[in-house]
Amino acid sequence: MVLMTNPPKMVYDDSGQLVEVILSAEDYRAYLRALASESDWETLPEFLQDAIDRMLIDEVRHEKDMAVDLEDVLADELLAA
Repeated sequence: MVLMTNPPKMVYDDSGQLVEVILSAEDYRAYLRALASESDWETLPEFLQDAIDRMLIDEVRHEKDMAVDLEDVLADELLAA
């Protein structure tokens, strides 16, 4: 279950049929995370598989930017000792 932080915007056509739901970027990522963890990958449509892949790639890039080299950590500890 995905808890939305912002209410989604519903878009209707002239006949009153729901044609689109607009989510915040944060809620969309939460939705994709839930799909990735709770769905059978093979049954997901290709566009959702692609969206999840892109989200995971972005997360890895972000984590890589925040990573600290082990040698730097050990060197800092030796200097502090």
